[in-house]
Amino acid sequence: MPTTRLFINGEANVKKFSCVFNAHYLDKEREVMYVLENNSIRFKNAVLSLANEGFDCGHSAINKDFHKLLQTKEHPRILIELQKITLLEDKKGRVEVIVSIAGKKKKYTIPIDIIASPVDRYVGQLHLNIRDFNLDPPTKMFGLIVIKDEVEITFDLLARF
Repeated sequence: MPTTRLFINGEANVKKFSCVFNAHYLDKEREVMYVLENNSIRFKNAVLSLANEGFDCGHSAINKDFHKLLQTKEHPRILIELQKITLLEDKKGRVEVIVSIAGKKKKYTIPIDIIASPVDRYVGQLHLNIRDFNLDPPTKMFGLIVIKDEVEITFDLLARF
């Protein structure tokens, strides 16, 4: 049985990294209000709450930097508010979301693939700049190692309508 998967991928000037979200930190099932409108689905109060502590970047030092970057003590969750899915041809779509990181919000439209077997899966990638959320990437070794501003959130979410 497929499961929901979510990764944050980034890159430093010396190496790439990936932080995997443990799906056990998600609510098992959540009821969401939605309205079907022609070729779209509009949502109300559909918020995916991701506990920052649910991310594992593969090494304790990277995890520590990740939590410092996200200001986990003050803002322990990343929120993704699903607003609308527009269904396109050939099992493609577009999802409109509001992402909240460290208390800052930004709206995105993300292209997605829709896979409908055995449950609906919505697969896509969101490219974002961490500076859009007033976050400063950490540096190491007196500035010799620098994390790039762009990160990619890759998701494979399960849903039933």
